[in-house]
Amino acid sequence: MDQIYKRPDPSADMFDGDAGRSYTLPAWMYHEPETLREERDAIFLKSWIYVAHLSEVKEPGQYVTAEILDQRIYVIRTRSGDLKAFFNVCQHRGHSLLRGKGTARNLLVCPYHSWSYDHDGALKAAPNCEHVKNFDKGSFSLPEVRVEMFAGFVFVNLDPEARPMSEVYPGAEARLLEHCPDAPELGTAREIVFDIKGNWKNVGDNLLECYHCSTAHKAFVDLVEMPTYTVETYDNWSIQWGECRSSNTAYEFDAASAVTSNTTLYLWPAVAFAQFPGTGGIATFSFLPTAPEMTHQVFAYHGAGGEITDTAARALDYFQDVLGPEDVSLVEDVQKGLHSLGYHQGRFMVDGERSAISEHAVHHFQKLVARALGMV
Repeated sequence: MDQIYKRPDPSADMFDGDAGRSYTLPAWMYHEPETLREERDAIFLKSWIYVAHLSEVKEPGQYVTAEILDQRIYVIRTRSGDLKAFFNVCQHRGHSLLRGKGTARNLLVCPYHSWSYDHDGALKAAPNCEHVKNFDKGSFSLPEVRVEMFAGFVFVNLDPEARPMSEVYPGAEARLLEHCPDAPELGTAREIVFDIKGNWKNVGDNLLECYHCSTAHKAFVDLVEMPTYTVETYDNWSIQWGECRSSNTAYEFDAASAVTSNTTLYLWPAVAFAQFPGTGGIATFSFLPTAPEMTHQVFAYHGAGGEITDTAARALDYFQDVLGPEDVSLVEDVQKGLHSLGYHQGRFMVDGERSAISEHAVHHFQKLVARALGMV
């Protein structure tokens, strides 16, 4: 061999704002630590991040916690009925106040030194504080975080100046409620978790195209009538769907069901809503980075009354045992390939008709990344 490929100078990257002409983002952006540090500040600390369904914080004192990279937050239903979010960090020495999900009927007590806060984030007690000169409890309230509801789902934003979700995702909430009008009344019924050895953008890329479906998802293309598959992109969101066959090798459902299509609605940067045919509920598909080459993916199904019908159980088993592992295997193999000396950038397969297998939604996603990082 006369030579091996070397990483080109970043100025030579050929990502283009026009999907029909563009190459993909360069491979180094999928594994270099500095890229994730930039994405932390430019994307994850300034975007709306999915946390939970409304049913999980419906009653006073109910809370859920979340981690957005190195930032810990919690959302709580206060005694007065308000929905609030705070940084999950005691103002004494930085210990977390809450973990997981639960109900705080009284004060939130730090497990380190027992500093205690009410549901509105005010410090109410600090052992020995009465003997500390000029100690003012009012100076140690928990910093609040922006929180909003979207079709019955709870989102937070660490940027106090962030635009409301209705402006960031125009039309998306109404579109989701068209597919699942009962979304706000559902309850979380089951979670399927994959910790994937791959960059979060790699997971997003795979989610947003069906160019690979006929090759890698045989049961899925038996379920979905691919000639009907449609992919549309909008401001900071996209949607893809297709009509489905009730008799197929993925799982069977009643052809008379109210829902006969398979739909995925994606919201920038890292969540999608998925509706399987034959089911009345909807799933959230959250994929957040935990390291440059690790992604924590949570697929949570929300059903009527927090229950799972027999058909929904079959659909979720199919995702957990077949479709999910197929995608994890693809993403993890690609992640290794992105380190190859023989690969730098690919080319988007985007056709003029924006067909079922066109990769224009992946370009849409990568363009949002590039825009946030000042590349386009």
